[in-house]
Amino acid sequence: MQNFLDLYTGDDDIIKSEENSIPINLLENDNKLSLIIGSEKSGKTSLAKAYSKLNQAELIFDTSLSLKNHKKTYLDLNYLNLDDENLFHFLQYFISQDIGLTIFTSTDPFIVYENQVFLPDVISRLSLFNIARIENPRDKLFFKLIKKFLKNMSITISDQMINEVMKFIDRSYIDAFNASKTINYLLYENNHNINLSLIRQHYEQI
Repeated sequence: MQNFLDLYTGDDDIIKSEENSIPINLLENDNKLSLIIGSEKSGKTSLAKAYSKLNQAELIFDTSLSLKNHKKTYLDLNYLNLDDENLFHFLQYFISQDIGLTIFTSTDPFIVYENQVFLPDVISRLSLFNIARIENPRDKLFFKLIKKFLKNMSITISDQMINEVMKFIDRSYIDAFNASKTINYLLYENNHNINLSLIRQHYEQI
């Protein structure tokens, strides 16, 4: 059985589940060097905002800032350019100065694709980090995510309708987000009336 824990309310709700339990444990341990990898809409930014406050870290969104006198830092950067010398120097600074650095990204530096270009020194530095991956959502979390995304748009529909939508879509975070957008669209197009038949008809036409 999964346990869900809302760390705080609002657009940055965090749902604690089996899928993100390892990254959250890593953040709660407040390790010196950590790398959190997760796909789009998997909650990386929400985790970065929440735990940067809890662990008193500076939250930044790029590697171009001056590195002088940096304190413990959380970097929320969806795409890591593994062929970027600036990234190497950024990583090297924190490692050599023994300053805490936690990175939140969708880029998995240890999955190399054909023709992918990267600097071995960047991969070497990242290999020193504690690594945790946010897993793709299973059904219970997926349902919870759709409900959360709808809540952020001030939309409430029955659990039966959410379950109906789930029959037609893959299990990923971006698919849960897109499902909420689809429901919003159907409500708009049908004068705020929606039913199971409309949902089926929409997805069967795709």
